[in-house]
Amino acid sequence: MVTIKETRWAIPSSWSGTLVSLLPLWLLSVAITAEGFPSPPVPIALAITSFVLAIASSMVMLWKRWMTVELALYYLVPFILLFTFDEISTSYKTPFIILCALILTAGIVRYQHSRSALWRWLILLSAAVATVVMARHATVSFWHMVGDLGFVECFPDYQGCAPLTGKEIPWWILFFRLWPW
Repeated sequence: MVTIKETRWAIPSSWSGTLVSLLPLWLLSVAITAEGFPSPPVPIALAITSFVLAIASSMVMLWKRWMTVELALYYLVPFILLFTFDEISTSYKTPFIILCALILTAGIVRYQHSRSALWRWLILLSAAVATVVMARHATVSFWHMVGDLGFVECFPDYQGCAPLTGKEIPWWILFFRLWPW
């Protein structure tokens, strides 16, 4: 008698499986930090390599059925961050992206260790929504601070414009404070 082999649609809920499933998310997060001014902390060659590796690793994980389709869609959230943080100085954008990636990471960790399919969907959805809301809040806070500093028709740190002075509100306060004003 032949038994049917079980098909896995996700990496087992081990910590090594969770770490592997985080790889595309962090590679994409590194890739989106390469755009901006002043010069980003990530060289463009590393960003392109990270992007290609994120796509390749996602394809392999989908092909091996180590990743679910909803997790593959979840990996697209960093692209929303790319547009949300557009035109923000990299001295603020980079930590914002890292914090958003940490929120998304918490969602994946909880997702990997949940048994209920409904809860797994809700976990991913709530982490993605929380990330987008926090990113938007950080962006509004940044632009409010820039307006208060007197940058009207010029982006701070852009060519031909005055740089940020160092007396600005720190990035963690912009990200976590309740009101942008």
